[in-house]
Amino acid sequence: MSATVYVGLGSNEGDREAQLVAALYAMSRIDAVAVLACSSLFDSAPVGPEQPRFLNAVVALECGVAPQRLLCILQQIEEDLGRRRGGPRWSPRPIDLDILLWDEQVVADPNLQVPHLELHKRRFALEPLAQLAPEVKHPVLGMSVKELLGKLAPQDVHKREARWWPDASTARLPVNDS
Repeated sequence: MSATVYVGLGSNEGDREAQLVAALYAMSRIDAVAVLACSSLFDSAPVGPEQPRFLNAVVALECGVAPQRLLCILQQIEEDLGRRRGGPRWSPRPIDLDILLWDEQVVADPNLQVPHLELHKRRFALEPLAQLAPEVKHPVLGMSVKELLGKLAPQDVHKREARWWPDASTARLPVNDS
């Protein structure tokens, strides 16, 4: 049984776009997962302590694995790309991969909360998500992504041109070529 899953990507260390591209490629290599579409890139101010700006995007996946299994795989991708756990919350990181939505399901366990608990407050996640799924409903709040975005106060988030990131105008991407 497959589901449409939206994963948020972020990076604020090193070559931010290269980190996002590497994470996208790694996700495209996961068995039972296919990359359906990618948003544009968005440059955003960090949440929390002073640190470098983030580069963010959202990827839509067709996923045939359980939510907890995908979380483990995404955490391994983060580790492989240089992320180290255990530092202060909201510290700089080369890559951050968050499951934002899992179809219109709610997943609540000690290690994983879907929809992402802060999704409705974060323009850096809602802007790219709205490119891919403006009408998808938040399963807890009952509002579409587009409606949630419309309720947010302005935040320092700006669309950015890509060097290597796939063109968001192509609905289906030939990334998963295994």
